[in-house]
Amino acid sequence: MSKFRNWLEKWFGIPAEENDANNSPIKTSSASGQLNKFHILRVQPTPNPNAFQFVINALIIESGSKTFSNADEAIGDPLTEALFQIYGVESIYLNENFITITKSETIGWHTIFDKIGEIIEKKIHFYNSIDEKKIAQNKPETILDKFHKEDFSNCDVKEKVLIIEAVLDQAIRPALANDGGGVEVLGIEGNIINVHYQGACGTCPSSTTGTLSYIETFLKDSLHRDLTVVAK
Repeated sequence: MSKFRNWLEKWFGIPAEENDANNSPIKTSSASGQLNKFHILRVQPTPNPNAFQFVINALIIESGSKTFSNADEAIGDPLTEALFQIYGVESIYLNENFITITKSETIGWHTIFDKIGEIIEKKIHFYNSIDEKKIAQNKPETILDKFHKEDFSNCDVKEKVLIIEAVLDQAIRPALANDGGGVEVLGIEGNIINVHYQGACGTCPSSTTGTLSYIETFLKDSLHRDLTVVAK
């Protein structure tokens, strides 16, 4: 079997759960000889050709998500510090049981896949808390239960953001997470909602066209017809 086919089967062709536990090509041992708690089950593409999702065998974050947009933001975190040392890695997004790596267009995946996989399995750890820049939410489902569409324009800015966050949590973010990405609400100015894409969504061409249009249409229908969504 060729080296290239070996590489394809290692990352895409053989789900880890179908392999013998002792022969899985992506399980590693620590320096002490103990099997690591976390390992990569599979790697899957996203709609963004420059982003891939590394699916882990267990939850890696307690709640929410983490985004590292550059090496400076990764200082102090062993996993992401090491990943940013790989030439071409541009951003790292962690959510539930996956890590989305976004690379530069000038670098081929075949040159960095193995390095990324080795670092993830060696450095991965459990994240206890979120650090996304979000306004604290107290039971967003209660907000939606009490919310009436015709009242949206009379809400103050803080209330509007809480309602928007709740709608995104319920209807938009789960779908984006399946593609290895997410969306953060930066704020609302008048009828303009400013958002920031995370993970695979960050540089995906469809994020600035189809996805953005869908989010805007959904929020118009759910909250107010004059709303506009702008990606920053």
